[in-house]
Amino acid sequence: MKKIISILLLIILTACERDIVYLSEQDSNRDIMLSVGQSAVITLEENPTTGYRWEFKIEPENQVIFSNIKEKYVYQQTKLIGAGGIKEFSFKIRNAGKADIFGYYRRPWEKEDKKNEQSVHYTIIAK
Repeated sequence: MKKIISILLLIILTACERDIVYLSEQDSNRDIMLSVGQSAVITLEENPTTGYRWEFKIEPENQVIFSNIKEKYVYQQTKLIGAGGIKEFSFKIRNAGKADIFGYYRRPWEKEDKKNEQSVHYTIIAK
């Protein structure tokens, strides 16, 4: 009986993990296929103590495929002063469609220089 419960629990956890897709810098410049109801989390290294932060833009701006859009910074568990952490940009697919997410790692007070800034780009195709 314990073995059956363990197998069922593993199946449930595996199914839940498929509802969330994790994306990183290595997934940049790729088409990302998601289904309505799925969530995605983009995780990128960030060190706000340097002044640099990830800024995200969605195009088209009036998109209707994403809901529950959130940004969060996760501090690294270290005793080092000035250590960086992880920026998480998450969303849920609400409707079918296509949109692009652009991320730029920049200092907010400096003039935009998209040619020389570190950037990521994800094309989200929702079905």
